[in-house]
Amino acid sequence: MTANDPPGDIIEIGGPVRDDRPRRPWRKWLPLVLVAGVGLAVYARTGADSRADRPPATPSPSATSAAASPSGATPRPAAPAVTELGHPLLGIDAGWQLYGRGPESVVRVEFARGRVTTTPVPMLRSTGPVNFLVGPDRVVVRPLDAVPGYVVPDGGPAAEAKDEFSRSGAALPGPDPTSVWVSEEEAGRMLLVRFDGRRTGQALVLPRSMQGFAEPDGAGYPLVGATGGVYSLRPAGVRRITTGEVLAVGPRHWLARECDERLRCAAVLIEQRTGARRAVPLRLPENEVSRGLISPDGTRAAIWVTSSGALPRVHLLDLRSGGNVPVELAVDAGFLPQGMVWSPDSQWLFVADTVGQLHAVEVASARLRELGVGLPQLDQLAVRAG
Repeated sequence: MTANDPPGDIIEIGGPVRDDRPRRPWRKWLPLVLVAGVGLAVYARTGADSRADRPPATPSPSATSAAASPSGATPRPAAPAVTELGHPLLGIDAGWQLYGRGPESVVRVEFARGRVTTTPVPMLRSTGPVNFLVGPDRVVVRPLDAVPGYVVPDGGPAAEAKDEFSRSGAALPGPDPTSVWVSEEEAGRMLLVRFDGRRTGQALVLPRSMQGFAEPDGAGYPLVGATGGVYSLRPAGVRRITTGEVLAVGPRHWLARECDERLRCAAVLIEQRTGARRAVPLRLPENEVSRGLISPDGTRAAIWVTSSGALPRVHLLDLRSGGNVPVELAVDAGFLPQGMVWSPDSQWLFVADTVGQLHAVEVASARLRELGVGLPQLDQLAVRAG
């Protein structure tokens, strides 16, 4: 990163498609896409799903919006509507912000300022996966299919995505918060670019023997399954994370489950920088646990657990003691980690539920807290650091 690059922000992307309509065929190289659901996934609900008949939230009387276009004129992109609450939301006075994407809008929540900005966005022309990227001064929505995406600059209307973000393919978080890996399908590699479309000159070649789908590793590089385990791809080479499976990823840690030759399994917390490993006494049924996200401070993991005949429920795992605290919040069977996100201080977990309603979980008590403002349907969540 150069001195002229903008300050860093946290990037999160992706969400599941859960409607029953036919989908466009995806290209053979789509092992770049995460289907199992870990970390910052790239699968997304596009809004044309089972919740499409949910009525949009009614803006507050204090919100402002764009005037209608003159009759016969080319419609202009709708300007964002800003709602001023006049007080901090949830008592949060830090400068980080929450972003959410739904079928018809992108929402920006500035907690300390008590401000919510809702920007209308065009309906996507694909029911396939979508990359949701939050950069230093904009949001990029980049469908995996070869259909137009869009950019939402802070304070401005949505516009069609250009340059590297106008192409189809997957995108994963980069090693610094101002960058993102974008696919170059023809060359079988991923390029590191800035949010303004400039290339950095870095690239990662995807292994031909890659099994399944590539995933973000939580530290800004692709995670892939291959013979012998799960690996993180780096400019300096390939690094094996585990011979087992990755349960959750975070900025500094991986949570894995490993088994011996007699299939006796245990959870292991792996420190990314040093590779140090520590057993975690988790007690969760192997066939009922879906992958999740580790908090920025590395003390907890948020996962969802499916019981027979019931909707998945979010659980908070204490990675020090192995404690498991279920949250009274159900998500649907297609839920993936882009539907939840940690706050940078690890004190809050935000979750989009089965009908696209946003919930704030106070981590210390595992209780749900009301945000205090109505929001439209949200399927993908991300946080920008202050």
